[in-house]
Amino acid sequence: MLAPPARPRQRSFSNGACHAPGRPHKGDVVRQVIEGSYAVLDDARQALDAAEAWQGVALSRDERLAFGEAARTLRFGDADGRTETPITAEQLLAPRRVDDAGDDLWRTFNRVQENAIRGGLTAWGRDARNRPRRVTSREVTGIDGDVRLNRALWTLTERMAELKGVG
Repeated sequence: MLAPPARPRQRSFSNGACHAPGRPHKGDVVRQVIEGSYAVLDDARQALDAAEAWQGVALSRDERLAFGEAARTLRFGDADGRTETPITAEQLLAPRRVDDAGDDLWRTFNRVQENAIRGGLTAWGRDARNRPRRVTSREVTGIDGDVRLNRALWTLTERMAELKGVG
């Protein structure tokens, strides 16, 4: 017997808006679908415009590290902002592919987003008895966590662009 197909992953990123399915199918469904489609297209246009602008924004090493530290707190921090994981900002900033290397804001955002969401980053930490233990970050699999983290990373990137005079 074949396994059911995997559910499609959804990513949101434009202006923190996510026009994901989930509305009740009541009333004029056709009109709602058309309006939703236009909203998704508008979000896609905004995302493409931002990507183009952010490719021209060079970040210094210190700016990239600050971005990575903020993303680390967003991904691994507790409610008080404490981050106990040995996973570092540098690991979130590391490219997985040669084409992802670069100092611009767009590629920095993409590297951090992929590393934060896909997981698989490893580091050595200490357990409660101070024994060494290997830690591997997990993939963000829940839709709510995925959307929350993507929105936060997008907002962080927008703010960085504003600080650099873009946006």
